[in-house]
Amino acid sequence: MPTWESLDSRPCPQWFDEAKFGIFIHWGVYSVPAWAPKGQYAEWYWHAMSDKTGPAWQFHVRTYGEHFKYQDFASAFKAELFDPAQWADLFARSGARYVVLTSKHHDGFCLWPSAQSWNWNSVDVGPHRDLLGDLTAPVRARGLKMGIYYSLYEWYHPLYQSDVARYVDEHMLPQLKDVAERYRPSLLFADGEWEHPSEVWRSAEFLAWLFNESPVRDEVVACTAPTTPPSTATSAPERLSPRAASGRSAAASALPSATIATKTPPTT
Repeated sequence: MPTWESLDSRPCPQWFDEAKFGIFIHWGVYSVPAWAPKGQYAEWYWHAMSDKTGPAWQFHVRTYGEHFKYQDFASAFKAELFDPAQWADLFARSGARYVVLTSKHHDGFCLWPSAQSWNWNSVDVGPHRDLLGDLTAPVRARGLKMGIYYSLYEWYHPLYQSDVARYVDEHMLPQLKDVAERYRPSLLFADGEWEHPSEVWRSAEFLAWLFNESPVRDEVVACTAPTTPPSTATSAPERLSPRAASGRSAAASALPSATIATKTPPTT
């Protein structure tokens, strides 16, 4: 079995130490309502809707009606004006050295044709495009590194709610390996790790595969969000040992590495 001591001894890939500026994009079904109270995340719209006394639900009823479900937004997420080459050109001209796109947020909607998310991905519904793949190619063509954000958990996935171990084995790990092998990201940012200890997520097992067997084993940077980060996000990831991060235990870290990006998860 892989040990944390062995995993933590892997040095941070040189390209990331030299890349001082990157673009981090949240884009998905939640981009259709694109609404949240000031100071909260719009990508948490579905979760916020569940509070029937909260401002998100009041906004939703007022704007869309109480019978309009979150899933109904998917058909309106069309990405008609999406020009990935134009995006890549803008990113390159900005001076960025890497780009990270949400492959899947906590709502479970995938921006690639995931076999584990049938009819809840951007190829089966909405844009009918592999948005992750469409952006990856031109970003790399401009000489930038391409990264992927991935949510470990899904708020309302039936398997996650009923049997987390099966969810990890049959849904999460196959998806993670699929995006790593299919798109070969230079950076993999995992979110939602605060839900369970790393043993539940089988983090060490996955990282051992990522660092030793995957097609990106030599250059991939694995990141996750600190559970007690600064109050505001910074534009450059902190170069920290995961276990040295304030208030963070080894068990809480889903994808520990030599780098941790500062990003504050909302409290539930």
